[in-house]
Amino acid sequence: MSNSDFPEGCAVVFGGSGGIGQAIARLLASRGCDVVVTYFSRPDKAGDIVKEIQNIGRQAIALQCDVSSSSSVQNAFESGAAEFGRIHTVIYAGGRLFDVMPLADFPEKDFRAVIETDVIGFFNIAQAGIPHLRRGQGGSFTALITPAIVKTFALDALSAVPKTAVAMLVRHIAAEEGRHGIRANAVGPGFIDAGMTVPMRQNSPNAAGVLEKARRRTPIGRLGQPQDVAEVVAFLASSKASFVTGQIMHADGGLSA
Repeated sequence: MSNSDFPEGCAVVFGGSGGIGQAIARLLASRGCDVVVTYFSRPDKAGDIVKEIQNIGRQAIALQCDVSSSSSVQNAFESGAAEFGRIHTVIYAGGRLFDVMPLADFPEKDFRAVIETDVIGFFNIAQAGIPHLRRGQGGSFTALITPAIVKTFALDALSAVPKTAVAMLVRHIAAEEGRHGIRANAVGPGFIDAGMTVPMRQNSPNAAGVLEKARRRTPIGRLGQPQDVAEVVAFLASSKASFVTGQIMHADGGLSA
């Protein structure tokens, strides 16, 4: 990809301080984007990726954002527009750390928490972002979801249920906003050896076994790396995917096959 695959303006990466989010922000910058990196609780990680982006000659800023708050999300978009002018790319790479367990066992408060982060969070991003992309005469949304929306994995409801709702929001954006030049797609990472997977493996009594089982069931035979996902996201966000919208692409090593 060349710099011409993205117009002037910026990408906003929600969850840009996470393992996959950092890889996405870094790759978008290498392909010509200035980047707004949002974080919830890790300003150090966001600051590190901002420095990396600046070192390769692009501009970036880090912003604290709680996606469950519509005003916080709106502030992120307004700050990005004020800093860089047009917003042309919106990435949702956020998520909430949770334990893997049977549906019958997880507390209601945990279910509510992931709904607030994933479903309400992406809803807030869509509502605040669509007007900015319309003003810029188009752009793209890409949301990270999970292959568990098409293949059920035991103990994974806290991921699969809210991400299924996110996938439907993506499809509605695609159906309703294409006339404004706005595309929307989703990427389902498999089990990635970064981000939430690391503390889950270390701290959850169930997660280590689930991850090993997933690795054995993955045709490619390994856990994914952040770059594996970032490459797919960058393609979908770029002009090379100008006729691709409303789609779900799984970067999962064949786990969902």
